[in-house]
Amino acid sequence: MKKVWAVTIAAALLLSACGQKGGTDNNAANNTGGSGAEEQKTIVLGTSADYAPYEFHKKIDGKDTIVGFDIEIAKEIAKDMNAKLEISDMDFDGLLLALNSGKVDFVISGMTPTEERKKNVDFSNIYYYAEQAVLVKKGEEGNFTSLDSLKGKKVGVQKGSIQEGIAKEVEGAQLTSLAKIPELIMELTSGRVDALIVEKPVGDQYLKTQKDIVLSGVKIEQSKEESGSAIAIKKGNKELLDSVNKTIERLQANKDIERFVVEANELVGE
Repeated sequence: MKKVWAVTIAAALLLSACGQKGGTDNNAANNTGGSGAEEQKTIVLGTSADYAPYEFHKKIDGKDTIVGFDIEIAKEIAKDMNAKLEISDMDFDGLLLALNSGKVDFVISGMTPTEERKKNVDFSNIYYYAEQAVLVKKGEEGNFTSLDSLKGKKVGVQKGSIQEGIAKEVEGAQLTSLAKIPELIMELTSGRVDALIVEKPVGDQYLKTQKDIVLSGVKIEQSKEESGSAIAIKKGNKELLDSVNKTIERLQANKDIERFVVEANELVGE
């Protein structure tokens, strides 16, 4: 359902070595959180930027840039470490190898912390669960009480998304797959689709502005192994693990990650 990705974080104790890494990033984010004459350190993020809205390529001011809500989390981690962030884009299956060999300092790429992976790397706390929601037109919510209610219905989903995969498993569902969430909202409000599957934080934002759509009672069950994402860290680096978890706790407490998800989805549609 959800693509499982990896984000590699190297030891905070090795920041001096990190500053010597170079040539692996296609774009960088400067994070200035301190003052003084000491040269700012650099940490390298490993990711596989081929899956929106987690991480993907986007033209920003005419420049190819890696964006997404995973990238925003990485920026916050670097900021809390008073470090400059560099991004290394590579194949997903090479991320953990790059982490353990020291080519990257941390990996964020929607990676699920499976027991098999835990044998080779440590993981942060879960920073995001891909909870799903089904939006329908106001007054129609009584007709949609379970996933089976979508059988044979016209269902809107974002093209190439987790939700598209979910909808494909519904018997007889007629999919409308579009790139832009706002266009899908229009499909729903105009009646061209019967229901829309979106990530819940995204759906919640549209419910605030679209008074003619509501959240249905459809529950899409996912295990934590299927839906949870965490940050991969080189095994045994407790100091870095504690630092990363502290950043995650701050972002979750302030609901920043939910905001990052919404903004990333909006950026996909621009």
